[in-house]
Amino acid sequence: MTDDDINQVVSGLLRHHFEDLGFERSTVKSEEDFDGTTILRVTAYLKNADASTNRLIEALKDIRSNLIARGEERFVFLDSEYRGEKVEYEDEDTE
Repeated sequence: MTDDDINQVVSGLLRHHFEDLGFERSTVKSEEDFDGTTILRVTAYLKNADASTNRLIEALKDIRSNLIARGEERFVFLDSEYRGEKVEYEDEDTE
Protein backbone atom coordinates (compact mmCIF):
# COMPACT_ATOMS: atom_id res chain seq x y z
CA MET A 1 0.00 0.00 0.00
CA THR A 2 1.16 3.55 -0.64
CA ASP A 3 1.30 6.16 2.11
CA ASP A 4 -1.77 7.83 0.58
CA ASP A 5 -3.71 4.54 0.54
CA ILE A 6 -2.79 3.94 4.16
CA ASN A 7 -3.74 7.50 5.14
CA GLN A 8 -7.23 7.00 3.72
CA VAL A 9 -7.74 4.00 6.00
CA VAL A 10 -6.01 5.62 8.98
CA SER A 11 -7.85 8.92 8.70
CA GLY A 12 -11.26 7.27 9.10
CA LEU A 13 -10.09 5.24 12.09
CA LEU A 14 -8.50 8.24 13.79
CA ARG A 15 -11.61 10.36 13.21
CA HIS A 16 -13.59 7.66 15.03
CA HIS A 17 -11.13 7.56 17.95
CA PHE A 18 -10.48 11.31 18.30
CA GLU A 19 -13.51 13.15 16.92
CA ASP A 20 -14.26 14.55 20.39
CA LEU A 21 -10.72 15.99 20.51
CA GLY A 22 -11.20 17.88 17.28
CA PHE A 23 -9.50 15.49 14.87
CA GLU A 24 -8.48 17.56 11.84
CA ARG A 25 -6.31 15.31 9.69
CA SER A 26 -3.62 12.68 9.69
CA THR A 27 -0.35 12.12 7.89
CA VAL A 28 1.46 8.90 7.05
CA LYS A 29 5.16 8.74 6.20
CA SER A 30 7.25 5.69 5.38
CA GLU A 31 10.61 5.82 7.16
CA GLU A 32 13.48 3.54 8.02
CA ASP A 33 13.99 2.65 11.65
CA PHE A 34 17.36 2.14 13.36
CA ASP A 35 17.96 -1.28 11.78
CA GLY A 36 16.89 -0.34 8.25
CA THR A 37 13.37 -1.77 8.43
CA THR A 38 10.66 0.34 6.81
CA ILE A 39 8.05 1.56 9.30
CA LEU A 40 4.99 3.82 9.08
CA ARG A 41 4.93 7.03 11.10
CA VAL A 42 1.32 8.19 11.59
CA THR A 43 0.46 11.56 13.11
CA ALA A 44 -3.04 12.62 14.19
CA TYR A 45 -3.55 16.40 14.24
CA LEU A 46 -6.00 17.52 16.93
CA LYS A 47 -7.35 20.97 17.72
CA ASN A 48 -9.02 20.62 21.13
CA ALA A 49 -6.77 18.57 23.40
CA ASP A 50 -3.89 16.14 23.65
CA ALA A 51 -4.76 12.47 23.31
CA SER A 52 -4.06 10.31 26.34
CA THR A 53 -1.63 7.43 26.07
CA ASN A 54 -4.43 4.90 26.54
CA ARG A 55 -6.42 6.39 23.67
CA LEU A 56 -3.36 6.41 21.41
CA ILE A 57 -2.73 2.74 22.22
CA GLU A 58 -6.34 1.80 21.43
CA ALA A 59 -6.20 3.71 18.14
CA LEU A 60 -2.86 2.10 17.28
CA LYS A 61 -4.28 -1.39 17.87
CA ASP A 62 -7.22 -0.54 15.59
CA ILE A 63 -4.93 0.83 12.87
CA ARG A 64 -2.58 -2.14 13.05
CA SER A 65 -5.43 -4.69 12.86
CA ASN A 66 -7.03 -2.94 9.89
CA LEU A 67 -3.76 -2.62 7.98
CA ILE A 68 -2.78 -6.25 8.59
CA ALA A 69 -6.20 -7.33 7.27
CA ARG A 70 -5.36 -5.39 4.08
CA GLY A 71 -1.95 -7.02 3.71
CA GLU A 72 0.15 -4.16 5.17
CA GLU A 73 2.61 -5.59 7.66
CA ARG A 74 4.93 -2.66 8.40
CA PHE A 75 5.14 -1.59 12.03
CA VAL A 76 3.18 1.58 12.87
CA PHE A 77 4.27 4.40 15.17
CA LEU A 78 1.41 6.70 16.19
CA ASP A 79 1.75 10.20 17.60
CA SER A 80 -0.56 13.17 18.01
CA GLU A 81 0.00 16.88 17.51
CA TYR A 82 -2.11 19.32 19.48
CA ARG A 83 -2.20 22.81 18.05
CA GLY A 84 -3.33 24.40 21.31
CA GLU A 85 -1.17 26.06 23.90
CA LYS A 86 2.06 24.21 24.65
CA VAL A 87 3.07 23.93 28.28
CA GLU A 88 6.69 24.71 29.06
CA TYR A 89 8.18 22.66 31.83
CA GLU A 90 11.08 23.82 33.94
CA ASP A 91 13.68 21.47 35.30
CA GLU A 92 13.88 22.15 39.02
CA ASP A 93 17.40 20.74 39.13
CA THR A 94 18.73 23.51 36.87
CA GLU A 95 17.38 26.38 38.90
